[in-house]
Amino acid sequence: QEHEPAYFYVLDEVDAALDKRNSERLASLVRRYTDKAQYLIISHNDGVISEADNLYGVSMDNNGMSKVVSLRI
Repeated sequence: QEHEPAYFYVLDEVDAALDKRNSERLASLVRRYTDKAQYLIISHNDGVISEADNLYGVSMDNNGMSKVVSLRI
């Protein structure tokens, strides 16, 4: 990010293969850069989710329609 920074980053399950400790370290690393850019992280990992400012969940209802739930932390 420091060489050619962007304003927005999307990280799709980059933590999938990480254990709890390394997931928390990743979340801490991303947190340090949030004053310079925005991050959208797709994750199922509690260690990463716990560092979020906003959470968005997407699920499917019985009719096959997507439902979005948001939570500001």
